[in-house]
Amino acid sequence: MDAIENLKDLSESLKSQSIRETVSRHDLEDVLGQIAMLMSTGIDLPTLAESQTGTKNRPSDIRLQFCYKTLRNACVHCKNNQDIIISLPSILDIVFSTLEKFSQTTNEEEIKTVRCSVQLLGNLVAGHQLNQAKIFQKLLPNIRWLFDQTDELYVSYVCMLLHTCITGNNKHIVELQSSPEFCTVIKYVLDLLHTDPDHDHVRDRDSLPLEWALYLVQDVLSCGDIIESLMHTIGSAQRLTLLDIMLNALEDCDSAVDKLSLHNLVAISDDFKKSCHTILDLSQAAGLPLTEPMAALKELEILITTLANCSQSLKCLQQDTSLLKSCINLLHSVHSIGKEGEGQLGPDGFNAFSSVHKITKKTLASTTSSSNTADGVKRDLIRLVANLVYQHKDNQHLVREMAGIELILDHTSIDERNPYMTQWSVLAIRNLCEGNEENKTFISQLKHQGLANNSKTLTQYGVEADINKDGKVTVKGVPHHSRHCLPHHSTVPTDTAASTPTDTVAPVPTDTANSTPTDTEAPVPTDTANSTPTDTVAPVPTAKDNMKGKGQ
Repeated sequence: MDAIENLKDLSESLKSQSIRETVSRHDLEDVLGQIAMLMSTGIDLPTLAESQTGTKNRPSDIRLQFCYKTLRNACVHCKNNQDIIISLPSILDIVFSTLEKFSQTTNEEEIKTVRCSVQLLGNLVAGHQLNQAKIFQKLLPNIRWLFDQTDELYVSYVCMLLHTCITGNNKHIVELQSSPEFCTVIKYVLDLLHTDPDHDHVRDRDSLPLEWALYLVQDVLSCGDIIESLMHTIGSAQRLTLLDIMLNALEDCDSAVDKLSLHNLVAISDDFKKSCHTILDLSQAAGLPLTEPMAALKELEILITTLANCSQSLKCLQQDTSLLKSCINLLHSVHSIGKEGEGQLGPDGFNAFSSVHKITKKTLASTTSSSNTADGVKRDLIRLVANLVYQHKDNQHLVREMAGIELILDHTSIDERNPYMTQWSVLAIRNLCEGNEENKTFISQLKHQGLANNSKTLTQYGVEADINKDGKVTVKGVPHHSRHCLPHHSTVPTDTAASTPTDTVAPVPTDTANSTPTDTEAPVPTDTANSTPTDTVAPVPTAKDNMKGKGQ
């Protein structure tokens, strides 16, 4: 017991920076000698059966634990001690032998011992590139069984160790991805991060046991080409978790290319093209599995977010005409299904893709989980098209040839389920017309076929529209008794859905939710897909807004 008390005192004193700087090499060698003796002789160490059942806390367990605590504490912010400990004979072999012996233990003291062992390795590599290289080469062949332990805190420390060894080191990332056990390890980490599919797919990122796991997955996404191989091997729940992690990373950084490599972005685009048709399943009866449609919607959001923040990614995806074709075809299908739903259910009814110009009690009662999931899909498809055609004449022509111009013009009216869709449609038309005389001529030759069926919407605000003898639209007031009652808090929407943007209108700026386009030079407000539309509708950008280039 005297040995244990001495180790306790030494480990406690090493929490002081001044003591760490004066501790002798002899003291550190003596601690390692005790670890080696306990591991080699097995004095009082429990049998494997006892470790797995968690029985008995032996003096040797506690002694071994404080040996590792002592070495761990000695390394904190002390490069000299890092150099001394890593140079001690067989130090890494001894540590990994300890980790392997207790990899499946449920004994509380032994779990604390393996935690301290990994923390020792973590402190040895912190800010020390030479130690990172040495320990990473030792980690690589043993990476699979290092994750066998069920203790979340221990697994978090292993993720911390891997993260420290590979962050900023593309060579180590590529080596890790080449490991035959890599996919198995990433699956395990994604399972750890996964939570109830009916709520957030990624557990609280600030939760201590999970923070390092998130960092590890983000590390491997930023370099190399792992998405393509992972998508074919992970399950549906793991796939959703991986996509959520990508979105979190992209939203938290200014440079998308720093968080998602071009190889991985192309893989996401290819997967979206294959699976985007599943989004149409959202129009069917509730109760169908939503995993595939939700994954496709997340991939759509990833593509939009990345293109908004990275011109390099935009140029890459603009060359893929099949992506643009998929978007236009899907928008055609969604629009058609939405109209069919309105026809079947009446003026106040809708399916998942039907436009809702005004929320009523009946429409709220008809809303299902699948229709909620589909909110914003029309807007987001138009957002992606607006970027893919930006200053790209071939893509501009392709949209016209696929009847995409009139399709987008048909989405310039207000839709409660697709906030800011009007503004994004205006932006898309602007980008389609920029430097493209054929598209301008096509739009100028379009003929009106009458007024849209928006009489109720206009009447409730005290106005009605008509077409005079010259073919021009006129607006006039209606008698007070003919108006529909307005809620006292409502405001008149300023969305001029019938107006056609000219080629002088520039793309809308940045991606700040619930903000309206301004004349600052930044990309369009990205009303987040899940935002709730308010009674005030953002105004349509006009030529005088002097907005910038491509938007988002």
